[in-house]
Amino acid sequence: MIFYHGTNEEQWKAIQKEGQLFGLRTVVDENGEPSKIFKPGRCTYLAVDEEEAATYGEVVLEVEYDPDPDSGKDNYCAGCWQVRVYRAIPIDKIKRIA
Repeated sequence: MIFYHGTNEEQWKAIQKEGQLFGLRTVVDENGEPSKIFKPGRCTYLAVDEEEAATYGEVVLEVEYDPDPDSGKDNYCAGCWQVRVYRAIPIDKIKRIA
């Protein structure tokens, strides 16, 4: 399946350097501070359409990804507008389109 990811130039360079799309998610508390309960974890958010991804940064990536909701590695469901993926996506499955 094709999904989209919005980011910025700096993060795009970091993705290329690391050779994979695998973001860092930090949960914040009610004061906007990093949570003391939830530690930062790696995950990536993917949008189902290009326009939604573009709202998250000037760089838009087209991502080939086959979700597996039974694996516990993503939260894909039919009709969802966004997918949270908990595994790295190799750079050869990613193409910059904007």
